[in-house]
Amino acid sequence: MAKKIRNFAAILAVSAVVGTILLVLVFLLPVGPMRKNVEKSVGDMLKTGDEIPEDAFSQYLWKNRETYTDAIMVQNAIERLSDKNAYEHAMWMYHYDLEEDVWTPEDSLKSFCESHENVNNMYLHIYARYWHGYLLYLKPLLLLFSWQHVVWLELAVQIALMIWVLVTAIQKQNAGVAVVTLGSFLFMKPVLVLVSLTMSVCWILTLLAVEYMLLHHDRLHEKGQYPEFFLIVGILTSYFDFLTYPVVTLGIPLCCYFLLESDRLWNNIKRLTGFSVSWAIGYAGMWAAKWVIADLTLHTGTIKDAIWSIIGRTEAIGGRPRMNGGVYVIGLNLQEYPAYIGIAAGVLAAIAIGMLVMIIVTGKWKEIFAQLVPVVLTAAIPFVWIIAVQHHSALHARFTFRILSVAAAAAITFIVLNVKQAKKQQKSQKILKKAQ
Repeated sequence: MAKKIRNFAAILAVSAVVGTILLVLVFLLPVGPMRKNVEKSVGDMLKTGDEIPEDAFSQYLWKNRETYTDAIMVQNAIERLSDKNAYEHAMWMYHYDLEEDVWTPEDSLKSFCESHENVNNMYLHIYARYWHGYLLYLKPLLLLFSWQHVVWLELAVQIALMIWVLVTAIQKQNAGVAVVTLGSFLFMKPVLVLVSLTMSVCWILTLLAVEYMLLHHDRLHEKGQYPEFFLIVGILTSYFDFLTYPVVTLGIPLCCYFLLESDRLWNNIKRLTGFSVSWAIGYAGMWAAKWVIADLTLHTGTIKDAIWSIIGRTEAIGGRPRMNGGVYVIGLNLQEYPAYIGIAAGVLAAIAIGMLVMIIVTGKWKEIFAQLVPVVLTAAIPFVWIIAVQHHSALHARFTFRILSVAAAAAITFIVLNVKQAKKQQKSQKILKKAQ
């Protein structure tokens, strides 16, 4: 335990220092070419009203895309105050907006580009409580490509990663990992994830985590390095994500772990708990490191601001009792799914429940129980998150609903485990018959 604590502290400290240095370095890049590249496609990327194309698919795409947060990310990438240095930018994260008290990112970005750096009619805001690590790749990309081309490039990266996971899972003779990972993606409104700068972050991190597990599971398991692995996944999520649907980077890799490694019930529960705590330490610890660094060096007041933000984001919705409010917010998130996804979820649940009934009736529950319990606990993670962070989950249900894909991943995992168990029994029976 003492060794793990030292490892965790060292990894967090190094991550915070390296993360700060990289942000400062990326703010040294010239923003002039970035602004020109953004100006080339800002009109196309922020089409509204009559500007939306006539075909049904394009209408669906433009009406549902997360241009609100995408616009914030892009404007953060091209902001540069002449009287502020790179370190101040990295810590304060300055952002001009047309409104003083509310955010209007799409209109503000358009105005920022059209006025050619004339911000006399805009208000200066700060966004210091996030790391904004996405700028590490967004700034260099915008230096070379238009916003639209960056989106297409990110789409290509996601497709390539999904193919990589599928191929590796088949090569490792564990196709179930790919089935769980890619199957859960269907419960995220996948098209919108593929074409959104904001919504693709957690999905890309999840794919990278699963791919790393497929390639290095034996070493991670034998050397007891999984806690550090989940710690690093939590750190990366905190650094790059814009508080969208972060627990997906925990829940889906957990499901994949129980497909890669089976053990006794108590060991599985200990690992589930240990890995979840490791991820949470990485996520919260990395986030807190930003507040501390900013406050100690520039007296930004970020710690105070962040604490009040946490209080606001986690308070019960509408004055309701917490559990009552949690159930209400879960309902709000479920409403974000189209009808066909509801049908798919119903079919998935019916199959899982049917298998569970068969296991109980045939008396084979002891063979699957050790894997079933941690999978059920994993399925509960998104609901616990929504209840705990219900104000944020209600305010941003439009994208937080994607954490429910963890429950879908857990259901698919249970089905895959049952299929694997059935095949194992059939193989054992064949060997026994041959022996007889």
